[in-house]
Amino acid sequence: MERPQILWVSRADALPGLEVKKHIHPYFHMFYIAAGGCRMVTGDAVHLLHPGHCLLVPSGQEHAYFNDSDSPIDFLEIKFSLPHSALNTQLVNKGVQVSDSPLVGLLFEQILNEYSALGSLADESAAAYLSALLYALDETERAQKQQFRYVDTSSCTELTQRVVQYLEEHYAEDLSLDQLSAALDYNKSYLCVAFKKDTHLTILDCLNTIRIRRAAELLVYSEHSLAQVAEMCGFTSASNFNRVFLKYVGITPGQCRRAYPANVLSGPGVTDAPTHTDAFMYSVLARKTITPEMIQQLDLSESKE
Repeated sequence: MERPQILWVSRADALPGLEVKKHIHPYFHMFYIAAGGCRMVTGDAVHLLHPGHCLLVPSGQEHAYFNDSDSPIDFLEIKFSLPHSALNTQLVNKGVQVSDSPLVGLLFEQILNEYSALGSLADESAAAYLSALLYALDETERAQKQQFRYVDTSSCTELTQRVVQYLEEHYAEDLSLDQLSAALDYNKSYLCVAFKKDTHLTILDCLNTIRIRRAAELLVYSEHSLAQVAEMCGFTSASNFNRVFLKYVGITPGQCRRAYPANVLSGPGVTDAPTHTDAFMYSVLARKTITPEMIQQLDLSESKE
């Protein structure tokens, strides 16, 4: 991420009745509300900001703010630029961003503290904190798009995303379709049909893939025993773990632990074609989300709802 150039950092009180009329800056303007409330107008949109809210106004965006309450507003602000930067274009295109992430607030406070203590000497370190703050804003936006760790649901329906979210949160438990349907308040048969129609997979296929991918991570990077890995990933027994892992990955858990990450991160040799197992393990170790298409390539012939 390109490093921003900080132009102004301050903390101030906005007294009751304050009105800052619409105006435009050739730089970015970021606000953080520490106490009180603020009405911010950006273009035709109105944002009611409360303590813990951060708002980023891109350069060239018309904005105004008001204190309509009977109490002062304690707010922090940063003005910065990203000259000749791809990030500048990206942030301008995204438009106004609002976040209530605690991390954003902590970073805002840290930038203010740096400037309060060091003045202009804080430029380099404060810019680094601001880069992290902008990343945290982007992280908040990505989280709102319902992206999950083990299965890519970006093109799936909201119901499928809710199913995957529940499976990723509860894969270590002894899950049943009855439990899932009760948690989501859907008929079990309808849930299975809708999920299969959307992903071409059964819910059990998806659950097993989540469990297997988590198990592969633990086998390679942790010191847990095979029995512990099986239990941590929701398998009812070591034999069940071995059978399912072999079916999905092509090798046993013990073989996986001995074989990887020997060649996976650098890929197969120049003259070697990547094997089915290598492809799966690379997706795990390189932190690549498993898509429904990847799951379909696995041997799922024995899966049942």
